[in-house]
Amino acid sequence: MSGELMLECSTVSLLIIEEREDNGIVIGVPHHAPKGIEYLKCKNEKGNYRVADENAGFLGRYVAEKINSHSIIANNYYFDVNKNLRTDYSIQIAKWKPKYLIEIHGHGNDCYGVLISSGSKNDEHTIALADLLNEKKKSINSLQDLEIIGKGG
Repeated sequence: MSGELMLECSTVSLLIIEEREDNGIVIGVPHHAPKGIEYLKCKNEKGNYRVADENAGFLGRYVAEKINSHSIIANNYYFDVNKNLRTDYSIQIAKWKPKYLIEIHGHGNDCYGVLISSGSKNDEHTIALADLLNEKKKSINSLQDLEIIGKGG
């Protein structure tokens, strides 16, 4: 089954691992679900079902193909794969030993921008990257309304 077809599968949980040229970058999508699946099969720390990042896997796979990097996508998964270093998702990323891990998320229908987060309180690099991308997008008319924000945590 092709990666695209696996991303459309809503009946089972799949970990989609695709190896491409090892360029030090891994694209991860820990909470993908096909369009129409609003919640994953796992619960968050508050006991509520975790909101799915609908169709985020398609973007992650596209980016990975464009930059020829490894990708790993948890499709409709039954637990939150990026909250524990002992999950199959985290173990595979550790095996690759990437210089950079870029995770694609997409919570809610009201967020149309790009949020770059370091996952820690260190904002320096994420803000710098957001500033660089905001400068680059000035020359692309179709991206003028796109909000790009950098923050930690």
